[in-house]
Amino acid sequence: MRFIRNAVVPVLAVLLVSSCKSEYSVEGSVDSFGYEGCSMSLVEFAMDGFNVIDSCRVLHSRFQMNGPVDSVRFVMLCKDSIPVLPMYLEKGNTVIKISPTGMRVSGTRQNDLFYSFLDEKNDIDNRFDEMQQRRMQIMQSDVIDSEELQMVHDSLSTIIRECEDLITTFILSNTREQAAIGVFSMLLGQYDHMSPLVRRILDSAPDSFFKNPTVAEYTAKVGYVH
Repeated sequence: MRFIRNAVVPVLAVLLVSSCKSEYSVEGSVDSFGYEGCSMSLVEFAMDGFNVIDSCRVLHSRFQMNGPVDSVRFVMLCKDSIPVLPMYLEKGNTVIKISPTGMRVSGTRQNDLFYSFLDEKNDIDNRFDEMQQRRMQIMQSDVIDSEELQMVHDSLSTIIRECEDLITTFILSNTREQAAIGVFSMLLGQYDHMSPLVRRILDSAPDSFFKNPTVAEYTAKVGYVH
């Protein structure tokens, strides 16, 4: 359920070609303890290592970076080399807000799409966690209420289906967007196994989706024929 929160990695280093060279601007504000004076960096991960694109320091609870960008790039914002949040580096002004209650990236198309998706998924994740906690409480009771336990199991199954529907709908509604390709990449596991969710998405995806390099590489390795 939490593949997005914990995914700091190579499989997400997706690049898409953009037309001409453009400028990116990142403006961040911090309302959390422990950031002042820290180094913030934009890091692009790849199978053979990583590349630090830009960096700066937090001063008076703010940080800023800018420079040229000639493609839409999936990167991690890192604090003193430790990944903090995922984002897309692209043309335009990206706004980052970090607070004790959450972190958000907005202002550019891919980040707006990505974080809108994450907002919905986090709501589902929270309900899943609450139901899991209720299940643990029941299991630890002196007398287990089998009817309530079954109700909890049914609720968990419903929440999982809701999460899978959200992921499927997001990807299929945005097949030409990097944000959707990034979410799809997070679903991919070993090339010798295709999950039912990935197959469900591929079975319904348009031809254009399979032209993306990430999708094309994956389907070729697993032997999927559209």
